[in-house]
Amino acid sequence: MKKFLSLVLALVMTMSLVTVSAGAKDFTDSSKINYPEAVDVMSAAKVIDGYAEGDFRPTATLTRGAAAKIICNLILGPTTASALVADAAPYKDVPTNSTFAGYIAYCQKEGIISGYADGTFKPANTLTGYAFMKMLLGALGYDSAIEGYTGANWSIAVAKQAINAGLNKSLKGSFNGVKAVTREEACLYAFNTLKATMVEYENDSSITVNGVTFTNKSTAKEMANTAKVETIKDDNKMQFAEKYFDKLVKKDTTDDFGRPSAEWTYDKTKVGTFVDYTTMVQEFTTKVTYKDLYDTIGSSNLKNNDFVAYIDGVKATGKDASVSSWTKTDKNTFGETGNGVLTQVFVDTDNDLVTVAVINTYLAKATSDYSTKNDKVSLDVYGIKTNSDGQYVKNAGTKGTSKNLPVYGEDIAAAEDLKKDDIVLVTVAAKEIQTISEIESIDKTTITNFKKTDYLTTAGTKYEYANTATYKTDVLDAYDDNNMKDTTYNVYLDQYGYAIGVELVEGADNYV
Repeated sequence: MKKFLSLVLALVMTMSLVTVSAGAKDFTDSSKINYPEAVDVMSAAKVIDGYAEGDFRPTATLTRGAAAKIICNLILGPTTASALVADAAPYKDVPTNSTFAGYIAYCQKEGIISGYADGTFKPANTLTGYAFMKMLLGALGYDSAIEGYTGANWSIAVAKQAINAGLNKSLKGSFNGVKAVTREEACLYAFNTLKATMVEYENDSSITVNGVTFTNKSTAKEMANTAKVETIKDDNKMQFAEKYFDKLVKKDTTDDFGRPSAEWTYDKTKVGTFVDYTTMVQEFTTKVTYKDLYDTIGSSNLKNNDFVAYIDGVKATGKDASVSSWTKTDKNTFGETGNGVLTQVFVDTDNDLVTVAVINTYLAKATSDYSTKNDKVSLDVYGIKTNSDGQYVKNAGTKGTSKNLPVYGEDIAAAEDLKKDDIVLVTVAAKEIQTISEIESIDKTTITNFKKTDYLTTAGTKYEYANTATYKTDVLDAYDDNNMKDTTYNVYLDQYGYAIGVELVEGADNYV
């Protein structure tokens, strides 16, 4: 990261899909995990864990034996599951002393898994998406024979039922049941199983022959939650976690930016708060107009649902909060959005709520080294001010102003890497820094053209400034297009390609 010398241009960059809350596990490769909510919740519940080296290895493939262990941990809990033993070899290649023998024997007995025609199970082989989904559906109560999970077209029946049950929800890309399941995909599918509703079969018909009654079970129906312990979803139905994980509780809430979220706790210990991206219908990273929102949300949703908008976690006011004043042709800017500003739109049909969250990213400079003793580092955050409620909001039109805010390593791990004068990007909400990101730069380059607040050109490429740009005006005032050609700069870019900052490397002798 570069030092801050002269000109500061602060831009907004998009928020990562990763939650800003601390997770259940601080895996060394957590930045590579695509499904942090699933991994954090499943590891907190001890259904799946990382390796002794401290990593999770999200892209490693799942074996058939490991899948049986996950299923047993789901149904029985890790303590009971770990005590499972096999009295006899469940398959000819799974001896009783095999690591997974107890898990495989249990799943076989319950009809959740099946082996191959030659009498083997092949526990070390990878598991396809179809096969793992079949196991999870069995755990939910679906009967393989009744639902058609056997025979030549078993995979089609499994895929249809799994998708209908929402087991692939939040999967990045399309479900490919043929390829081997990765560890993080297994976490996602198992996590969705926790939230899925269990089923049981109605006795559609019966016949008595010689005093013996034969019952035909043919129709799966959603299981009622007669205990009325609604820890996952208040719908009077039995979600898998409500039956098997009474210590796991999901609470609908909002995160610090106002986005609809789920707060998970396990055994009264908070796992984390995670944005519910299943309700997000659109996101923007440029200027957003009222027409854009009108088109995205739809007139019926605007009229029939409650509406709330937040800017950096602070409730919007005026026209931004009053949808009754919007029209489908209004091209005025919503919420001071612009280049690099992240705007996320959520439509929650279950709760009749529409939410718009606008998130700015600001440039910040470390004013000290990170202190291991205090677990803290202080940052000057540019382009913000304090409003009447003590919240930090965008300081539009003021150049170079800043607020000094502390960051603790226990809250944001990236804080521990900061040294005095390091420059980073931050997001701010709820009166504190929420995220810290590094800056990309084009080093020792010349600026051949620029226009204040609009753009600069270097190495033949034009880079627009972001909507939240903030800078020291005397630097631009001191140079014009001609003498800037003889000056060397470091130019910072965000992930969208907007100029995020300019650092003077070599200029006129009389300039400091």
